[in-house]
Formats: sequence, structure tokens, C-alpha cells
Amino acid sequence: MDAGNFPLKEKNLELRGNWEFYWNELLEPEEERPEKLQYSLAGNHWTSLKEKGRSLPSFGYATYRLTLVLPDLKEQIAISMPVMHTSYRLFVDGKLIHENGMVGTDEDHFRPSYKIKICPLERTGKTVRIQVQVANYVHTIAGMKELIRVGTISNIYDSYMGSVVLNWVVIIFLFMLSVYHICIYIIRKTEIASLHLGLLYICIVIITLSLSEPRNLYGSLPDSWCMVLIRISKLILPFILYFGSAVVYYLFYYKRETFVFRIATIYCSVHALAVIISPNKYMAKVSEPFEMIMSAYLFIGILYIVRAVIEGKKNSLLYLTSFALTSIVGIHDLLYFQNAIPGIRPIGAYGIFLFFIPQSIILTRSFIAIFKREEEVSRAVLRSNEDLEKKVKERTFELEKANRWKSNFISLLSHDLRSPLIGVSQILEIIQYNFDSMENQEKQKFLDLCRSGIQNSLRMIKQLLDVSRFDSEGIRLQPTLFYLDELFDDVIRTIESVATVKEIDIRLKMNQNPKLIGDKILLEEVLKNIIINAIKYSYSGSAVDVVQTIDDQWISIQVIDYGIGMDSEQLDQISRDETPKSQHGTKGELGTGLGLKLSQTILEAHFGKLKISSAPGKGSKFEVLLSNVTRSILLVDDSDNFRSDLAEELRRKKWIVLEAKNGEEALDHLSRITPNMIVTDKHMPIMDGISFVHEWEAIKEEKKIPIIMLSSDAPFFNSRKFLEEEGLENAILFYLSKLYSKKDLVEKILAFTHWDQ
Repeated sequence: MDAGNFPLKEKNLELRGNWEFYWNELLEPEEERPEKLQYSLAGNHWTSLKEKGRSLPSFGYATYRLTLVLPDLKEQIAISMPVMHTSYRLFVDGKLIHENGMVGTDEDHFRPSYKIKICPLERTGKTVRIQVQVANYVHTIAGMKELIRVGTISNIYDSYMGSVVLNWVVIIFLFMLSVYHICIYIIRKTEIASLHLGLLYICIVIITLSLSEPRNLYGSLPDSWCMVLIRISKLILPFILYFGSAVVYYLFYYKRETFVFRIATIYCSVHALAVIISPNKYMAKVSEPFEMIMSAYLFIGILYIVRAVIEGKKNSLLYLTSFALTSIVGIHDLLYFQNAIPGIRPIGAYGIFLFFIPQSIILTRSFIAIFKREEEVSRAVLRSNEDLEKKVKERTFELEKANRWKSNFISLLSHDLRSPLIGVSQILEIIQYNFDSMENQEKQKFLDLCRSGIQNSLRMIKQLLDVSRFDSEGIRLQPTLFYLDELFDDVIRTIESVATVKEIDIRLKMNQNPKLIGDKILLEEVLKNIIINAIKYSYSGSAVDVVQTIDDQWISIQVIDYGIGMDSEQLDQISRDETPKSQHGTKGELGTGLGLKLSQTILEAHFGKLKISSAPGKGSKFEVLLSNVTRSILLVDDSDNFRSDLAEELRRKKWIVLEAKNGEEALDHLSRITPNMIVTDKHMPIMDGISFVHEWEAIKEEKKIPIIMLSSDAPFFNSRKFLEEEGLENAILFYLSKLYSKKDLVEKILAFTHWDQ
């Protein structure tokens, strides 16, 4: 190699050229074996060479030679010897100047060493002849994988000390991060991701001490420790994979991917066990395939985090970027040590900053956010004490309001109860005065109407007695799942006698027959009240149209009459929060004025609307709008305020919310309807959340409903420990803290609604 014009005073020379190579020969400096001569490129394993058509094995011995032409320099020149896997003798101009480990032609006369050495060169002319005898019986990396450097003594030492300082900066920084994250876990036991990250840092510190270029551990310990350090380095790799997988798992937890983490855990355990029990001779070969498989797990980890980015997980994009860059660095080093990319130095010890600094930022931000939430909770508790008296007054007002609605409901049903009975009475009078002149078919028709009217009256009496659904919050729904035509059938059957007596034609026009989730009895009361009002204010012999249409968001039911109509003052009365004055119908029918106000309240409880348009002499149009969304959540919590606030946030997201105060009420709901998700508190009177879930698991049969459990003492990061202790790990999807803001809690709940569906 001619380096006569190389600026050796300014920088070090890496001996990258082709070296003479003699396989299975430990030649003396003056000895020549031209028949065994090959050439090997520095920076490659000798396994890249072939003999008799086959690649050379990792285990064996060989001699490297190079003649180097140096520039004229007065400065003292030195040679920096890297780790020559795994023992060597260095000859310069025929003199032995250093032996690292013990070079031998078999395992019994061989001792490995991984120390880095700087040797001064004494040259007699411009040319120096460098010869290295190398032996390896313990490592898959064989021969001159790392490059020998030549330079002035000052430059060589500056370069070496620079790598030492940088290495220690990395080690100290990682150690401080490990202590930091372990302390976070000690302060908050729920921060299990932080614990695994701290342990991961410790593993990286050990790897950096042993494998990065200064070889700190190897340089400070005798050669007798060499094999122990090699085994420790190999053993650390599965621990790195395990702790890294655990961090990803606990930051972006997915129930369906639990088996992936379990497989990774099993793989790491098998890998570690193989390293522990393998004899020194086979340890490298046993470990090599395991190390290559690690690259597959890096790819899986990237896919895993890409999914979190797509689903909008917090900090996932930053995490993906750092993880992808670090994976590229890790794959580079794996390929480097497997001789797939020769001549490039490993960069893993420094590439880890691409991963650990962003990851530490993510966990630190989460930790700070937790303390901020706890501070907010403390302030909320103080505010709640100040607001207690105000809430008592509000509660009293709500109870009075509930009693008023109960009274109104009873008055309305009492009024509606008279309508079919009056119709029956009038039909009986017709039969009485025209009995002899009527045909049998006509008599049978009128009798059927009478029977239907009496049956409907009996059903309304039952509704009249059921006023328990009106409490301090307004209306407590008893939702079921039903088709719209079922609702129309019941309503028209109820009002048929009234319409017949007044000779009103009820014309039903249905566009589709959608499913509804709601309280069928109360919705029937809404439609019945609106249609009876239309009949009341219509002229005899006219018609009332009931038209149903549907779009993406709403189911529209329009009740259109062609009667006396209403003026703007009457419409304004209906819109105000007061009981409007009732006016007489076209035949002097009386009313309470309560029907429309109660109908609006019932529709609001169903997340619906009532629109009214009218003009005097032209009739009226009442439009009932019901949500076309069939997504429903059963919300179980004994705290009225918490449940009400959470339900309001969920309804804003266009979810139908079914509410229950304890597990017994929830089971009653589930006997009649199957929601898309169940969200239950853990601590409740009568039947708590744990008992409720166990009861539901025993009776659910084939129904699969995702369940989320809430509790004030739940950790902010999802923990499976409590669920496993209660035997609910397969029944409950997530265990979340109630201390999140209602908006954040709803976002977390709805983020899980696509699972298991």
C-alpha cells in the first residue's frame, strides 16, 4: 500500500487495502508460502473468502501481511490495533511488538482477548512490513473485521481518547436516564412503561461498556474474564428486545396483540437460556440465528407503532420516527457484523440517542400531564366543597321539576284515556239507534272498534300507573330495540276509534322500516299525542298524513293535518318553557295543553327533536326527528353528576346512551337490549361493577359486548394486574381512571369501540 503522499500529520490512515492472506498458517516473518497466498480486503470477515469452492469457517487461524509505504515524517508514528477477533500477534519489520491473548492452532493453545492496543512504530526507512497472526475459536466474527490505523502518536491518542470520552458521555447519559425513569416508577407504581425503559437503559449501558470501540470492560479486566464478558454481552441482547417490546406494549397497548408480546417474551427467554447453557465453543453459532431474528421484531414493532399513528395515539408519530431511525441503525450493525456491508463502522452505540431521547420526552410529558391532572382533581375537590350548597338547591329544584312532570304525565294520560272511551261511547250510541237497519258486517266492524278502544284504554291505565320513570333528572328511559312499523301499528290501533268517529282518514306513508333504540311506550305516547292533536283540529271528513322519510342522520316522521292551524303567538307559546293554553277542537274537543311540552321532553331524552310549522286556516305540520344512529353505550355509575356529564359528552359524539345506577339496573337493560359497549363504575351500591361483570359473563350466552371499567383509583396507564386478580382479564377490555376530564375520558372510551366488533 503506497501512502507516500498521504497527509499523515493531519489525519490517521486506515489500512483498508488488500492484505496478503494465508489460511491455516501462522507464518514467521521471514517465511514464505506462495502456494497458500490469497488476498483479503480489510474490514471483512475471512469467512467471505473461499477455499475449494467453500467459504472459510469462523474457527481457525491465519496470517495477514501488508507492505506499507509511508511519507517522510519527523514525528513518531504509532499503529492502533483494534479488536482482531479474537487473539493476535503483531509483527513490524520482522519483530514481534505485541501479542493480544494467546494465538494457537487449536482451542487448547488459544486464549481470546478483546483489548485495544496502541503501539509505537520504529521504522528504518519509508517502508514497513506489517504482519498479523490471528486465531479465533469463540466468535462468529473472524479475522480483520475492524480496521488497523496508522498515524502520528498525538493523532492516534487524540482519536482514541475522543472515542473514550464520547463512550463515557453516552454511558453516563444513559445511566442518568435509567435512574430517572426508575425513580418515576418508584414514585408512581403505575408507570410500568417507565420502569421497563429504565431497565432497557441499563442493558444498553452494559452493551456500550463491552462492545463499543474503546472496549471499557475488556480493557479494565484481565483476559480470564473475556469469555464471561462475551457471554454477558450475548445474554443482554434478549433482555434489550424484551424491555424494548414491553415499553412499546405498555405505551400503545392493544388487547388483541397481547399474544405478540407473549411470543416475544417466550422468544427472549429461549434466547437467553440458549446463551446460558451453550458451551463456549458453540455459543456464538447458537446465538447468531437468534440475533438475526431480532430484525424481524424490529419490523413488527414499526408496524405496531404505525397502527398507533393511524389511530391517532398521542405521541405515536414522534415515537414512530425515532423507532424507525433506531431500527435502521440496529439493522445496519447486524448486517455489518454479518459481513453484508463491509468497511463501515458500527454506529449502534450512538444511534440509540435517536430512540431514547424522544422516548424519554414522551414518558416525561405523560408524567407531567399526570401531575397536572392530579392538581386539577385537587382543585376540583376544593371547588366541589364550595359548590355543595348550590348543588343541594339545584337538586331540590330538580325534584320539584320531576314531581311536576309526573303530575303532567298523569294529567295527559288521563285526558288521552277519555278519548278512546268517548269514541267507544259514540260508536255504541250509533249501534243503539241504528241496530235494526245495520248489516251484520257493519255491526261487527263497530264492535271490533269498541273492543280495540277498550283494550287501548286498559293499556293506557297501565302506563298511567307506571310513573317511576320520572325522577330528578327528568325521564328515565326503558329502551328496547324495535322496528318503526311496530310503533306505527300500536299508535294507529290506539287512535283508530277516535279517527273513525270523526271520519278522519289516517294515511300512512313509510319510506323504509328502520330499527330504533328507545323507550317504545314513551315514543308511542309522543306520536299518539301528535296525531290525536291533528285529528282534534281537523275537519270531519278530511285526512291526516303520516309521512316517514330517512337520511344519513335522522329518521323523520311528519304528521300533517289540513285543519284550523295555529298563528305565530300560539307557536311562540309552545316554544317557551311554559304550559301553553289549549284551544277547543273543531267539534269542541277539550285538551290539557301539556301534550306537546311532554312530547318535546321525551324526544330530548331520546336525543331527538320536534319541529312545528303552521298557518291559520291551512293546517299544521309536526315533524318528529329521531337519531338514525344505532350505536349505543350502556353507562353504569351511581354518581348522578358524573354519569350525566359523561352521557352528555357521549351524546355529542352521536351515541345513544342508556343509563343505570348500579349493576342490577344494568342487567335489566341488558335483558331487553344489546348495546355496542358497556362502561361501568367499579364501586357502586346494591351491585358493584365487579359483581355486575361476573353476573353478565354467566348469562350473556353468545352476546359479545366490549366492557370498560372505570374507577377513581385506577392507574392512568392501563393496568391488567387488578383485572387478573379479579379473574376479569378476558371479560374487561380496559380499566381506566375516572380522574381524566370528561372529554378525554370519552375520547379514550370511543377509541376502543372498534375492537372486538
